[in-house]
Amino acid sequence: MKKILIVDYQLSSCDLIRNFLVKKSYIVETSTHAEKALILIQKNRYDAIICDYRLPDLDGSEFFKKASIIQADAAYIFISKEVNLKNAVDLVRGGAFSYLAKPLNPDELLQVIREAISSRKDNHKKVQDNDTESFSKNINSHYVVGKSTLALEMIQQVKRVGPTNYSVIIEGETGTGKESLARMIHNESPRRSKPFIAIDCGSISKEISGSELFGHEKGAFTGAISKKTGFFELAEGGTIFLDEIANLSLETQMALLRALQEKVIRKIGGVNEIPVDVRIIAATNEDLRKKSESSGFRDDLFFRLSEFVLKVPALRNRLDDLPLFIDYFLENTAIELDRKKPQLSQQVREYFTTYHWPGNIRELKNVIRRACLFVAKDNIIYTDALPSSLLENLYFGELEERAVLEDHQYSKNRLKINESSDLKSTAIHAESKKIMEVLNKVHFNKTKAAEILNIHRKTLYTKLKMMNINY
Repeated sequence: MKKILIVDYQLSSCDLIRNFLVKKSYIVETSTHAEKALILIQKNRYDAIICDYRLPDLDGSEFFKKASIIQADAAYIFISKEVNLKNAVDLVRGGAFSYLAKPLNPDELLQVIREAISSRKDNHKKVQDNDTESFSKNINSHYVVGKSTLALEMIQQVKRVGPTNYSVIIEGETGTGKESLARMIHNESPRRSKPFIAIDCGSISKEISGSELFGHEKGAFTGAISKKTGFFELAEGGTIFLDEIANLSLETQMALLRALQEKVIRKIGGVNEIPVDVRIIAATNEDLRKKSESSGFRDDLFFRLSEFVLKVPALRNRLDDLPLFIDYFLENTAIELDRKKPQLSQQVREYFTTYHWPGNIRELKNVIRRACLFVAKDNIIYTDALPSSLLENLYFGELEERAVLEDHQYSKNRLKINESSDLKSTAIHAESKKIMEVLNKVHFNKTKAAEILNIHRKTLYTKLKMMNINY
């Protein structure tokens, strides 16, 4: 028998819908508050969730956002006396199945429920079928793994740590796909059927971070008009992904450490300890070890989280995967726009391989999505479809590299004239010495070295060539 949850602030409405659906052989549970409903969703599996948009503690959009994290495979049907077209469109676009106006037509409601459950069942089967195809395009279909040596090594590490309960730190530059990698680890673990909750620590203010993570009691602080369930409770049995964890305040870090060590939390303003079972995967684009040494991050929390450290390579260091990423984003954007898949011109492909991609995979995705709106009549993407910032970066990089080469040639000619006393040769020697000092300091990370030296990365590569250094 199919199981349905009804969330409506009017008890009479809950009873009316429940009695009707019970007669149609459904198992039905009800709740008049969003927070209580979220706890029910956490503990039980539902085929469909019928929710009034107006709830005393959360509006429909906020409820849907939290509930769908816990049970993404349930069919969500929203109802309301006052149908707001924008709300309806936003919810349906976000994944809700339907939005119905009150008073409800029983036959219409029954038909929508049947279609919604059937649709979710078909989608779930498709996901299962796709998941058996191999690891080639990632478990959650939002991240292309790649076939380069670095990519394959990374996936081997995911397979190794996934089935464990180890806490994991994922290190990598912005845009390298750290959240997707965290989802892969979750999907490789015994927790895969439980919630995966991703939290951007950089977007949560320090004042409310404790409340967001651990929840709060009614009246705990000004504005706490109702009891709140935190992400730790919502993720029970599953995984919490803390993106940019270095942004958490030291106070919140202390509470997080306690939750990891003792496996209990305490709501803000609460006195009772609540047992929790969650796995933590943290991500950062900073060096947490160095930050912990400078008191910017708790060293005890760092050592607790770093049971396994996984490093995501930058796109410029895995250019063998670039064609695979390009093809994947072209195909997905074409499907989204309902158009034929375009191709890149040879010049654009060459540009892509010489560009250093500071925004990594995210930047590549955005560049391709934009370019797909400016496809030529022959269905090919030419350079005029690329953003001006990318073209300017390439242009100035080429000019700078050419200037460096010309400067080097001039210096060699001058050295032939007077090798011992030429000022230019002295400058070149000092420059080479400085470059080597910086490279040693950053352990030969060329990107960081270029930033410190305040030159373009391609310029640094050119100078290294002239110094006969294999990079």
